[in-house]
Amino acid sequence: MKALYLSGTAFDIGKQHGTQAKEEVHHSLDSYERLFWYEANMKWKHAIELGKLHLDYIEKTNIALLDEMEGIAKGASVSFHDILALNARSEIALTNNKSDGCTSVALMPTIAESAFLGQTWDWRASQSKSLIFTNIKQNDAPEINMVTEGGIIGKIGLNAYGLGVCLNALRANMKSNKLPVHLGLREILNSIDLNEALEKIRDQKIASSANFLIAQGDKSGAKATNVEISPVGEDRKTTRDNFLYHTNHFYSARLVDQIGKEKLNTTENTFYRASRIKKLINNTINDKKIITTDIIRQWFSDHEHYPNSICRHMEEDSSEYTSTVTAFSIIMDLNKHNLYLMEGQACNPSEIANFHFN
Repeated sequence: MKALYLSGTAFDIGKQHGTQAKEEVHHSLDSYERLFWYEANMKWKHAIELGKLHLDYIEKTNIALLDEMEGIAKGASVSFHDILALNARSEIALTNNKSDGCTSVALMPTIAESAFLGQTWDWRASQSKSLIFTNIKQNDAPEINMVTEGGIIGKIGLNAYGLGVCLNALRANMKSNKLPVHLGLREILNSIDLNEALEKIRDQKIASSANFLIAQGDKSGAKATNVEISPVGEDRKTTRDNFLYHTNHFYSARLVDQIGKEKLNTTENTFYRASRIKKLINNTINDKKIITTDIIRQWFSDHEHYPNSICRHMEEDSSEYTSTVTAFSIIMDLNKHNLYLMEGQACNPSEIANFHFN
């Protein structure tokens, strides 16, 4: 996976991203143009028009987000509206399709040797070629270490304050023209603490449904909060000394009632993975083992219920544009501010890397 080290103004950061990851940005555009057509029978020209609907709200929220996207467009020699569409990809064509992929965990002391946050990121095999690691040194916001897709400015990672975020897709057939999910992720990482992060996503500020598992390390007391978000409301669960986990369905009965079951798009595999990760965590605790990065990697390598397992592999006779695989797994030590990245499946990664802040 290509590693980018970006710094300066928002536009500078974007331009460096677009220049250094030009191939990955173009691959993202090609992949999502195909995906939108396959999933929603939508042409890219229409996707661009839908992306524009979010412009006013993004500008009111943080104009630096627009500046960074402008920079990417300049560096990658594409249009700004192409990059905007990538960053609104969850809202444009994916609210109506079934949720799929990603298993997230937050593990706090005393059950773990540190404050850990991690997940598998399961998505279309074609997008594996677009993945990049970015270290972002900003002038007016925290330094960030993040794994993302070329052209997308917010995803999974942590900042220099030990604040991290993981993402699980949740599909409900409703959306608004507010802040796209991936820009919500960036706003979380632009925060100095958990309270600021939660404030930035409350009150239906996010345009579509998603699950954000957010945690912050602190040697005097770490904390994790899981937030299920939808355009009609949210539900939170917090722990300081235990664990949280999530897959790709709403756990909140209240939110399910508010949204309406008929508007939810859920696949059966999310329930298998939720049951399995909970069992793996509880078994470890019951065996009186302290949870480590090695143990979390074992969980992320689990093949129970295959092919609907935590560790997802390419299925036979399937297209890279339709098959869901584990593209990477990530484990973040929020006390030490380390990011442990496994590219590909955790059971047999193509590359392993450790990233930390200087």
